[in-house]
Amino acid sequence: MHREMAKGVYYVGVDDHHTELFENLWKIPFGVSYNSYLIVDEKTALIETVKDPWSKEWLDNIGEIIDPKDIDYIILNHMEPDHTSSLPDIAELAPNATLIFTERASDMQKSFYGLSLKEKVVEDLEELSLGNKTLKFVHTPFLHWPETMMTYIMEDEVLFSCDAFGTFGALNGKVFDDEIDMRMVESESRRYLSSIITTYFKFVQRGIAKIKDLGIGVKMVAPSHGPIFRKDPMWIVNKYDEWTHPELEKYVTIVYGSMYGFTHRLALKLKSELLKLGVEVKIHNISYTDMSTVLVDAVRPSVLVVGAPTYDAHPFPKIWTFANEVQGKRIPVKKVALFGTYGWGGGGVKKLQKMFEEMKFEILEPVIRVKARPSEEESQQIVALAKNIAEHVK
Repeated sequence: MHREMAKGVYYVGVDDHHTELFENLWKIPFGVSYNSYLIVDEKTALIETVKDPWSKEWLDNIGEIIDPKDIDYIILNHMEPDHTSSLPDIAELAPNATLIFTERASDMQKSFYGLSLKEKVVEDLEELSLGNKTLKFVHTPFLHWPETMMTYIMEDEVLFSCDAFGTFGALNGKVFDDEIDMRMVESESRRYLSSIITTYFKFVQRGIAKIKDLGIGVKMVAPSHGPIFRKDPMWIVNKYDEWTHPELEKYVTIVYGSMYGFTHRLALKLKSELLKLGVEVKIHNISYTDMSTVLVDAVRPSVLVVGAPTYDAHPFPKIWTFANEVQGKRIPVKKVALFGTYGWGGGGVKKLQKMFEEMKFEILEPVIRVKARPSEEESQQIVALAKNIAEHVK
């Protein structure tokens, strides 16, 4: 199936309802789309390919419009395999096509696929005429790989934005924003952003600023995953701007693990005290909430709160994993409160504290370590911690 976006411009992407974990990490209960686009003019350009298990369906979509051998250019905005692993299939059918990408993408193509197609490395803001349509290539490094760029049709004002402004969720034939439930798009796009692009928030901000500074019109935003935004193309741009802005949001997120309920009760006590102080609280039991959902609420609170029992002299394993995600994604939050329990030896909260100190977090006092159930003094420490957290939020 293909859909016409503008005269001579087509969506030829595919849906994936098979993969359970995107990147073998993130749950995608609604599936995901791999978006590819075809521009038919005096010269024909294909923008991105799809993940290779869906190659036949994708080639059939292209074949509904043209014979693939007539493709003149294959534009690769990004070399990640969910964008490019069908490249060898289209290269076999279009041996005279020229690959278009950034210099770093050229090196990646050689190591990933080693194809012998002609290639054209494009400079930032370089233009290419297809006849009646002109393409402009906008380099957006580290959004979210170093070789990434966007492609823009100057006459139709369509921005093919690659992974920027993308979202989880298959399209099921409804490829435009005015055809689908935008509540699902908002939820899944934020989960997509928080899971995959948190490390690169500053590059999202730079990319948005660059597009705005170019002074170009944008009538349509066409990302590599999720719907094409034509009714309100700036809606998704503004959402990404909001979700990656350096100013954090006025709430607290508690992420905790618990084996037998002792740490769980501490978490609920702290939540209760914060609510009494008028603080908005989001709370996740790490054993039952998918990591991508936890990250949505953990990347932008004023204060992150982490609680864990001690497990083999270390933090509870799933909390340890979460702390590693915080470190790897370099989340913008820099204030953390810590609490936890132990049965005999302790050590879990101490090691968590060391991890967050090494990440240059400000550790809010008191750090609470409880042997089994809290004493009256330790219960008062929870009250004191809640007051300290509230001060930093307000």
